[in-house]
Amino acid sequence: MKSISAALVIAAGLLLMPMAGAETFHISHCSAGCPDGTPESNEILVRNLYVVSINQQSGLADWVAYRVLKATVGVASLLPREWRAESLVHSLAPPLATVSNEPGGRQPLLENSPEQVYRLTEFRINASDQGRLVPMTSFAGTSYWQDLNYLSVMSPLKADMRGGAWSRLDQAINQLAQTAGEVFVLAGPLFAYHSPATSAITAVGDIPAAYFKVVVDSGGRVSAFVFDQSLPRHAAFCDQISDLDSVEQISNLRLFPEASEWPRGSLNEALGCQKSE
Repeated sequence: MKSISAALVIAAGLLLMPMAGAETFHISHCSAGCPDGTPESNEILVRNLYVVSINQQSGLADWVAYRVLKATVGVASLLPREWRAESLVHSLAPPLATVSNEPGGRQPLLENSPEQVYRLTEFRINASDQGRLVPMTSFAGTSYWQDLNYLSVMSPLKADMRGGAWSRLDQAINQLAQTAGEVFVLAGPLFAYHSPATSAITAVGDIPAAYFKVVVDSGGRVSAFVFDQSLPRHAAFCDQISDLDSVEQISNLRLFPEASEWPRGSLNEALGCQKSE
């Protein structure tokens, strides 16, 4: 049975999340229910800005869900980025490949990068391949932005992918929230998938081969993206468009278990991507 830990939750637009037995939990960060399909041993952690499913074996997120509002978006360039231990997670498994005992492990600062350098107590984290599954910019307008320094949202996102197409999609989501009022996002790692241009792509060791990000508005319009970890920094996020069925198949998740007849349209154009012929 999945265990649930929670901090104070912003209680707006509550949605149902069925759990073991007859219990039902209300999670405001998910649209049409939180994802279903992760191992029963996972821990579900709810914080002010997100809900995340932590894999007991890896200590990393299998998925994270969050809700971007017009009022939550802000400028994050001056906000401190220092990793904090996750006290709400009971799993003994430490996050993979996050700290190094070797001296001089700190990488040079990445100029103009939204994720420049991370620190975990006395250890340095390699800033070139670690990042947050939930962007600081989407919540810099709130007083809860420090939630994004918890290790529960840390994942091994390669620098070029994260600082390029992944980050530009985050910016497009923030812009969409300015007009839509609220936008729901689901994101997580993929350890094996088929790229349209190649044979099967699989993870190297414990590092995910790719990441998915699914965006939905209150009307049920959906856009889905898959980001190969090897993407160059100049890659366009619109070129990473996938579809909901494919993402659910390769992630083995039901992303919107309470939804019916979804998607009800596409958000691709609203995110700045031209309509495909």
